[in-house]
Amino acid sequence: MQKTLYYLVDRHTGQRLKYYTTLTGARIAQRSRNYRLGFLTGIERNTEAEQCIDPAGHIVTATYCIVEDTVDSPDLID
Repeated sequence: MQKTLYYLVDRHTGQRLKYYTTLTGARIAQRSRNYRLGFLTGIERNTEAEQCIDPAGHIVTATYCIVEDTVDSPDLID
């Protein structure tokens, strides 16, 4: 049986910080972490990245993104 997971990833380093079993949970974490980094206003979000306005007023891609992955052994994550 396969299960889909959503990882919160730092775009710059590629480091996976945490996984979520729902896309909604991953999006909440993404918005929260990007907000704490100073990306206060989100403009557009897709599964991979979030476009935001930085403190200087420029449109930029925020630091944290979401990566979807499928695992074969869900018993390893439960």
